[in-house]
Parts: sequence; C-alpha cells; structure tokens
Amino acid sequence: MQANSGDFPALKLYPLNDSFVPKQIVLADRRPVRVGRQMDATTIPSERNGYFESKTLSRRHAEIWEEDGRIWIKDVRSSNGTYLNGVRLSPEGVESAPFELTTGDQLEFGIDIFGADGETVIHRKAVARVKSILTEGNLYDFGQPQ
Repeated sequence: MQANSGDFPALKLYPLNDSFVPKQIVLADRRPVRVGRQMDATTIPSERNGYFESKTLSRRHAEIWEEDGRIWIKDVRSSNGTYLNGVRLSPEGVESAPFELTTGDQLEFGIDIFGADGETVIHRKAVARVKSILTEGNLYDFGQPQ
C-alpha cells in the first residue's frame, strides 16, 4: 500500500469513553488544527477533524499542530479545560503554553457534567489515548497504543 504524504504527520485519537469515534487528524503545513465543539454545518464532527459533539468543549477549545517532527497542543482559553495525562494545561479562560503529545498520552477535552443527583452524567467529556504518526513507517500500524 502506497502512503500519501498528505496522510502524515497526523494524530490518532482512540476514545476511552463512548463520546466519539476514533479520529485521525492530519497535521499539514504547520497549520494548527482547531479542536472544539460543533457550532454549525461547517463543523460537523468526523473521524478526520478536531470537532466533537460534546457540550463540555468550548467552540474554540484547543489547537494541535506538528513542528520539527513533534506534535504539540495548547488550550486556547477553554472553559472546561484540556488535560494531558490528568493535568490541566491552563486555568479557565487562560491560553496555555504548548505541550508535546506523544504516543500513549491520555488527552481529555472538557469535564463530565453531572445531573442534579450528582451521579448521572448528562454531558460527557472527550477522553482519548494518543498515537503520533510522524512517518510513513507508523502510518499503517492500526493497533491502539497501550
């Protein structure tokens, strides 16, 4: 199978809850990919973009990009936060510094919102295991990172 150079670098996100389908987001030309909540017909979530159907994400929540063979993320003043391996990247409403993403990291967008009973989740955060695809060599490795 011949790889298309447009398929990498990329970031694969494997869901750790039932909030979305697996995603492979291509990171081209060092341009940041927006992560956020669906706003209208132009931001419908798919397995190839950074949009999610979750009310716990801000419309403009985070940005992901590749630079010099590494994949980066920053929170762009979201309300409910971006978490990398359980650590919030910045306080509410504050843009974070860039953080490197590597295969095996756990990434969370937003928080679970509970109902009045304190137990029922009414809005689910997006939680994923990360896989970095930086070369053609790991493009076709479809196994989920541990």
